Amino acid sequence: MSRLVRPVVTVHDEREAARHARGRVFVVDDDDAVRSAVTAVLSHEAYAVSEFRSAEDFLEQVQRADPVFPGPACLLLDLKMPGVSGLDLQQQLARDWPNLPIVFMSGGSSAGEAVQALKGGALDFLVKPFDDEQLMAAVAHALARNAEMERSLLSAQSNERRFAELSGRESQIARMVAAGLRNQQIADRLGIAERTVKLHRMHMMRKLGTTNLIDLVRLLDSLP
Repeated sequence: MSRLVRPVVTVHDEREAARHARGRVFVVDDDDAVRSAVTAVLSHEAYAVSEFRSAEDFLEQVQRADPVFPGPACLLLDLKMPGVSGLDLQQQLARDWPNLPIVFMSGGSSAGEAVQALKGGALDFLVKPFDDEQLMAAVAHALARNAEMERSLLSAQSNERRFAELSGRESQIARMVAAGLRNQQIADRLGIAERTVKLHRMHMMRKLGTTNLIDLVRLLDSLP
């Protein structure tokens, strides 16, 4: 889910941008007391916190195209809620926002529900009542995971753009080089001179920003 970046204009914006840079935490729980307590702890730790009483309220906000300050994000999600349950929301986010780490919170879930949540990709599971230390550890882990996933996504997108800039012959040679073929073998297969292969290979490596075979293989492996 890509979002427009909100510009920093006011002093308030600067404070909010700093909080988002530290981490944005969505808290979805129909229990007002739990939701307020979790929000208070996270706000005190200078995170940007958005709280919601239901999965429907959360979906309504995140599906809007409002610009946001950049930074890692995670979701603290109650498992049992009226209407759209935590597990239902998890399934939808797996399609629409797969890079958003989910930490489930529950005080009365069955072992089967917990297993289903973890099999669905949940990063952690907090059993109510949990203490501040458990909460902070789970949030820090989730935000670090999101930041790592976003870096990997940006790197993959950059690799796609660079590979798209290659000529047809250069991309062909890149695949052959990554497959372990030598310059003369490539020349024989393509019916061109070895010096031409070397020239294409030099241009290809420069455009991709790779300096050795290992880097080239890793880049090609990251492509869809």
